[in-house]
Amino acid sequence: MKFNTVSAWLNWQTQLHSQGIDLGLARIRPVFSRLITQPLAGKTVVIAGTNGKGSTVAFLESIYVSGGYKVGSYTSPHLISYNERIRLQGESVTDEQLCQAFDHVEHARQNIPLTYFEFGTLAAFDIFQHTDLDIVLLEIGLGGRLDVVNLVDADVSLVTNIEMDHMDWLGDTREKIAMEKFGIARRKKPLIYADEDLPNNAAAYCQQKEVLLYQPGKDFDFEIRDKVWQWRSEVKQYHSLPTPGLIGQHQYKNAAGVLMAVTLLENELPLSMPHIRLGLSNASLPGRFQVVPLENNLQIFDVSHNPHGISAFLKNLQTMPKIGDHLLIFGMLQDKALIEIIELLKPHMDHWFVASINESRGLTGAELKQSLIAANVPESQISVFENALSAHEKARSMLSSHDKLLVLGSFYVVAEILRV
Repeated sequence: MKFNTVSAWLNWQTQLHSQGIDLGLARIRPVFSRLITQPLAGKTVVIAGTNGKGSTVAFLESIYVSGGYKVGSYTSPHLISYNERIRLQGESVTDEQLCQAFDHVEHARQNIPLTYFEFGTLAAFDIFQHTDLDIVLLEIGLGGRLDVVNLVDADVSLVTNIEMDHMDWLGDTREKIAMEKFGIARRKKPLIYADEDLPNNAAAYCQQKEVLLYQPGKDFDFEIRDKVWQWRSEVKQYHSLPTPGLIGQHQYKNAAGVLMAVTLLENELPLSMPHIRLGLSNASLPGRFQVVPLENNLQIFDVSHNPHGISAFLKNLQTMPKIGDHLLIFGMLQDKALIEIIELLKPHMDHWFVASINESRGLTGAELKQSLIAANVPESQISVFENALSAHEKARSMLSSHDKLLVLGSFYVVAEILRV
């Protein structure tokens, strides 16, 4: 074995390819063919979309684990430990499992350059094929059509929504982005679109490719009443469903798409109502409007990093009484819609603690400050820091009773603080 520790493997993987992102399947397909010699699981669900992919995986994983099925899940990025990306029965894989899978990928690679993401994704596939699984849940990393996850044929595809993000890679219109994300669909197999706002070209694409499209308001729907909600399709109804375990009104939409997937897989993977209810209420996902008490204050961690996600974060925030101030620890990557995000946040924030992200695509605190001043945020409300930890330390020292400390904008920022 080339390395004996996960950290050594990961450090080496970052140097294996000259580019951090290299979309396309032709280069990777021979490695996949040599490595993957058997099905990953009895059934496979592939999840794409701009926001809500992680939540969708969390709901599906929780439901099928509650139902007694053997479940594998692959998501990215991770918050604290790389092992979080690959889960069996909701638990992160061990260092030993990861190192063994990395070794298998290295033997199959035969000097073909792989990105860090591709190497890890193939390792996940390897772990799944050597585990007797009933269902595997695979989250697309970027886009869909050219993402390494799309080497696997989905029994059910699910696209959460289509918003403007990663435009440099996916296109500058919702229609172009839709064609990339809908590329996970397979002929004569179902694709669930979990949002009401279907891009203009999506239905025609599905018809042309003979994809079975399922949409809310047409093929399934849900209704919230008091503390319970109902879901229905032409063939199935679920009554008296509990509040989803993940916080926010938008999670009902994610859960509704999940229930459509559960219904489509019902013949092969039947579930009882108690299992569905338990799975919905037990779903958890760190860093998604994660509320952490801090003496007389609340901290809220959220990895939202595009306008659609920020809007959902603010809707959640506005359901909570604003007695004190909102102190925001904020960091972003360069390829995000920074100005639009600042405009959304500006009316709700009282002080900005902007932190540099020390990664190749990270913005510096000084750059964030310039953008805030350009957006007419008073300079007196802006403090600049070299990293998220120092921003967090300063913000904590300035908290008054009933203030809220908000940590937002990037996995890097949220993870740096959650680690400690």
